[in-house]
Amino acid sequence: MNRLYNSAMAAVLISSLLATSGCTKKFDAINTDPTTFSALPPATIPKAFARSQWEGVFADPGNYEVIHSLYTDLWSQYFVDAGGFPGDRYVLDQNLVIFSWNLTYTINWPSLKLVIDATEKTAPSANAIAKIWKVYLFHQQSDLYGPIPYFQAGLGQLSIPYDPQEALYNNFFSLLDSALTTLKTSDTAQAPFGTDDLIYHGNIGKWLKFGNTLRLRLALRISEIDPAKAQVEAEKSIAAGVMTGNADNAFVDVGPNSINGLAAEAPWENMRMSASMLSYLKGFSDPRMTEYYSPADDDGQYHGIRNGMTPSQLSVAATKNGTNLSNINTTRWSDLTQATTPLNVMYSAEAYFLRAEAALNGWNAGGSAKDLYEQGIATSLQQWGITDDAAIQQYVNGTSLPAAPGDYLNSPAVAQVAVKFASDEATQRQQIITQKWLALFPDGIEAWAELRRTGFPVLYPVVNSDNPDVSASDIIRRFTFQSYEYQTNAKAVQDAIKLLNGPDKASTRVWWNK
Repeated sequence: MNRLYNSAMAAVLISSLLATSGCTKKFDAINTDPTTFSALPPATIPKAFARSQWEGVFADPGNYEVIHSLYTDLWSQYFVDAGGFPGDRYVLDQNLVIFSWNLTYTINWPSLKLVIDATEKTAPSANAIAKIWKVYLFHQQSDLYGPIPYFQAGLGQLSIPYDPQEALYNNFFSLLDSALTTLKTSDTAQAPFGTDDLIYHGNIGKWLKFGNTLRLRLALRISEIDPAKAQVEAEKSIAAGVMTGNADNAFVDVGPNSINGLAAEAPWENMRMSASMLSYLKGFSDPRMTEYYSPADDDGQYHGIRNGMTPSQLSVAATKNGTNLSNINTTRWSDLTQATTPLNVMYSAEAYFLRAEAALNGWNAGGSAKDLYEQGIATSLQQWGITDDAAIQQYVNGTSLPAAPGDYLNSPAVAQVAVKFASDEATQRQQIITQKWLALFPDGIEAWAELRRTGFPVLYPVVNSDNPDVSASDIIRRFTFQSYEYQTNAKAVQDAIKLLNGPDKASTRVWWNK
């Protein structure tokens, strides 16, 4: 029997362990195994949705650290682990990478499935919002692994098959179509889930924009493997209305009992600025550098370091606790501000960069690639408090190139690309994704997905890879399947490997990255 899906006791144990660091009061009422409910009382439905949102962004500090900080934030090179954690050298610790899997299948999806089932016939607007959130949860999980259990997950079967990623994406588009159609005809005076909707407080108009932007993201994700479908889905999303301003940004609420996981990590002093980030931000004179990072303790300057160093190299390149490297911005993300710094889900700036890429593809994006690219930059700068029009225009028209970071290895500049929109398409594509990468900060999961899809931004290769399946000159491509699944769901895992069209290795590309 596969306990991951069918044992209530396993879910209770995992849920209780994850709850020890503090849960928001909004879902204390269901801080037990959600799979034990045969149906949700009406008053509990919003709490279950809040629980799925909160855990869906890995908000708990321990979960945030394991999923973001120790893996995807390093692979997207937003940060370096100054403590020498092996994930920075492409090592996958099965005891840690299982966290995203367990959260999805024992908390997030069981909670959300109960909400979807409970609202299917009685609350169409709430049901539609829950289905949009389902797509958000599962597209991230699938992008981490490739094939995953999806269509039959949560049905109580003894063996749960994995589904091909292509089938998942087709279902994502279908779900979004249905949900967005429902919301378009909904009474916008409603507020489904009320304040228990931790993102938009039931604002249907904003959920419409979020859903269309998510569909646009997924369309660009499949643009190399299925360009015809990608164009249809992208143009449909843009015509229906995507995010256009920072008021549309999606964040998960935080509070004294539901802290920002990234903020909780600031005092730990391991998450330091990467040399790649420093090279771009310094070379571009990017005003977001002071918003993302703090100056180093010893000289008040900004310092980064290459990813993939061994502990012995780190001991030479930086003091053990990294005091001569730049930390994350401890004014924005610290114990003092963690109650007011919300957790990012999706930014409006991303929508502009997605549309800019769509325009380059020759699709109807509602504007030119150049204009949309520049709007994306301006929207990101404004989001981070840079509102002076002259400063924004100066940055947008900048011709300076990334700078040598002045690091321990005397690395040259990471790339040769400016901010000002180029005249050739190849450079334009690089610029769009480079600026999107800068704007997505600190969303390492999405940044890593786009790095795999596009090969941009150009980043320094890791100094060392301790994963025999991934060379230091390449990038890691996926999480491998869980060892626990090999033991308890073996046939399904073997079938899933066939769906990968390659071995179960971190170097095997997922479907949309073929």
